[in-house]
Amino acid sequence: RFEPAERLRKLQRESAEGRVRLERLLEEVSDLRAENEALRGARDALEASQARRGGEDKAAAWLARTERESLERRIAHLGSQLDEARLSNQRLHEAHLRLEAEVRERRAAVDDAQHALASEQAAAEARSADAV
Repeated sequence: RFEPAERLRKLQRESAEGRVRLERLLEEVSDLRAENEALRGARDALEASQARRGGEDKAAAWLARTERESLERRIAHLGSQLDEARLSNQRLHEAHLRLEAEVRERRAAVDDAQHALASEQAAAEARSADAV
């Protein structure tokens, strides 16, 4: 069983790793969205010229659509991963808060015990001094 401080450090490390992963996923989603928008523009341009050009433009439009659909699936997958990372990060944060509260409670109990011990020692010394 981990000590609370060890668990707290572990959760802090996992939380930091989760934040880094979350940021990386957000950047990747952003890049993919930008690429998706660029591909949509390319596809739209290809479809506009399709009437004039013929079969090659049809093939290029089909490729652009296929790639866009692939990117949209990738974005959906990354969105799911992002949601999972956010949920995991939220759970880690909640566990971190619980552990911090537990550590505070234990520190308070130790402080109380030390204070009680010091009081008992002072009382014992006073009794010894009175007895002499």
